[in-house]
Amino acid sequence: MNKIPFILVIILLAIFVLNMERLSQPRVNIYGWYGVISREVLSDFEKETGIKVVYDVYDNNDSLEAKLLATNSGYDIVFPSFIPYAARQFNMGAYQKIDMEFVPNIKNISGGITDNYKKSGGDIEYLIPIFWGTTGIAYDANVLSKLFPNEKIDSYDVLLNPEKAKKLAKYGISFPEEYIDIFLQTNVYLNNGKLEGVRDPKLINRYIDCFKLIREYIKKFSSNTITTDLISGEVCIAISSSDTAWRAKRSGKYVDKDIRYIIPKDAGILWVDCVGIPQKAPNKENAYKFLNYLLRPEVAAKITNYSGILVNVPSSVELYNEEITNDPEICPVDNEIISKLIMGVPNKNLEDTKYDKLAARAWSQIRMGIFTHIEAVE
Repeated sequence: MNKIPFILVIILLAIFVLNMERLSQPRVNIYGWYGVISREVLSDFEKETGIKVVYDVYDNNDSLEAKLLATNSGYDIVFPSFIPYAARQFNMGAYQKIDMEFVPNIKNISGGITDNYKKSGGDIEYLIPIFWGTTGIAYDANVLSKLFPNEKIDSYDVLLNPEKAKKLAKYGISFPEEYIDIFLQTNVYLNNGKLEGVRDPKLINRYIDCFKLIREYIKKFSSNTITTDLISGEVCIAISSSDTAWRAKRSGKYVDKDIRYIIPKDAGILWVDCVGIPQKAPNKENAYKFLNYLLRPEVAAKITNYSGILVNVPSSVELYNEEITNDPEICPVDNEIISKLIMGVPNKNLEDTKYDKLAARAWSQIRMGIFTHIEAVE
């Protein structure tokens, strides 16, 4: 019995030593999207550098923004979506300038995505465009071929035209949760032009009128359950990101579902997620090392092959799996195609911020089946 206290002391000392070693180990604290970077990629970085990766995950930009702006988050690397989140956070001074001397692999991001990002107001000295894809339409080809046997599915007309939406309603239609994933396409569909004047509040009421005609036919507003909804048959068509559609296509093969994805000819939307270093990052040197590591072609290819999300390292394309490169809708690597994709317009001033509030309010009302015109914002 007298040995028990001694053994407890030894155990406590061992735990203390292990904790001290753990705390003294260099680390990098990352806050990133769920399901994007595999454990293999993180483990390889740890083995190579001796830097411990602490990887927390989020599934929406609001969670990231709340932590980033409300407190000293303690994160060294974050991955905000460019529009409107990263652009807004940048204007609020949330990110520190990146010393490119410590990121030599920055040379690997030259190409159409970076060019488009810069044209839309992105600043690579603070936020590097790293992940990208498109927003288009994912659908069950078996269902749509029966409903529209003589029609090619290549336009938002299939969803925004009331007569076609009515036909689809029985089989389920899914729209996105946020206005940023649909208003720009609606603007193009209504022949208002692609970008000029897109932040005119007067347009919002036209969107309200448009959705008033189809709201009763929309079954769901979801961005996180598209894969399971398409596979289960709960919906037959959804506005989807390209990576989500890729996962649905893969899963569909196992249950005899022919899931397809198209970049609509009238409004192919380009989305970009950035990587940035918060102002108060506690491990800046390690953040640089991790950032430089992500921009290696072989690492970028591993991320894409795992998640279906494209990485803005053009030289990594030759290392993608064939199931990705053989599908030009999922992987539009041709710069001519990329140059035609539309990006939204980031906030530049107070009026743009007011527009976001108006648009968010309008979309919330549309989802609830309320179609009162929007007139003002506080």
